[in-house]
Amino acid sequence: MELGQIEAFLAVVREGSFTGAASRLNLTQPSLSARIQQLEQSLGGELFFRDRRPVQLTLMGRTFVDYAERALGILDAGYTAVRAAQIGTVGKVTVCCPFSLATYLLPEVVNRFGQAHPQAELYVEAGHSDFAVNQLLDGVVNLAMAAAFPRYASQTQTLLRLHDEMVAAVSPEHELAKATAVPIAQLWQYQLIIIHWGAAFDAYLESLRQISVATGPTVRVPLPAALPMAQLPNSVTFLPRRLTAVSHLVELNVPDFQFDWDAIVITRRERQLTELEQSFVDIVAAVWQSTRPH
Repeated sequence: MELGQIEAFLAVVREGSFTGAASRLNLTQPSLSARIQQLEQSLGGELFFRDRRPVQLTLMGRTFVDYAERALGILDAGYTAVRAAQIGTVGKVTVCCPFSLATYLLPEVVNRFGQAHPQAELYVEAGHSDFAVNQLLDGVVNLAMAAAFPRYASQTQTLLRLHDEMVAAVSPEHELAKATAVPIAQLWQYQLIIIHWGAAFDAYLESLRQISVATGPTVRVPLPAALPMAQLPNSVTFLPRRLTAVSHLVELNVPDFQFDWDAIVITRRERQLTELEQSFVDIVAAVWQSTRPH
């Protein structure tokens, strides 16, 4: 298995055709096809359904694609580290975090870090918690933020724990926005915008719905789509309290709804932080403390 074969495979995945992938890599189509065939021989099966347009992955192809992307990501990180050492970069901090934290925490962290270390380089990538932890364990980044799930903490070294809570949130125009207290059963009468915050929260939400009689329509969407939908006057969604505050939504007082939603800042086990990385972690802690919702 060679690097060029993996690059050819991912190019076909991204372009959806062998012709487009060949053009992207500045190869002839026979050369690209040869690389894919050699990779398939190494793996022992076909990676694509070639008779479909656009070209589609087989089961083996779908299994392999995540590993191929991670392999190239690790090599790219290694190249970047070597180049930084060669040109004498002042320092670099690499971090990956969930979309939610990237939305309401990182803007101020990045601002303060840039002011404190104007010559340093900061590389930030966003994805779900699983992605962030994998990027950390693969060595693509040296710091990660993730939901405080035990399985993440058991694989890594926790540097900081950030406490938050899930809340029910609505638009300021929603008829419940000015209610002093809302019975849990009343939430299900509206359109629910459900974001996948993990199996534990899904189970908690489902248990609450099961004890209620009335149920309204449910829409399950990723976070970027959920935030504008939550602004609709007939919708109810569930967000971390801090994200609710910066999204210009109203937190409902639902006495029977209580769910802690902590995040952790982590690095790999037994790894010592650089001074620059420690400064980044300290800034995260300071921003979290200073931006506590009222």
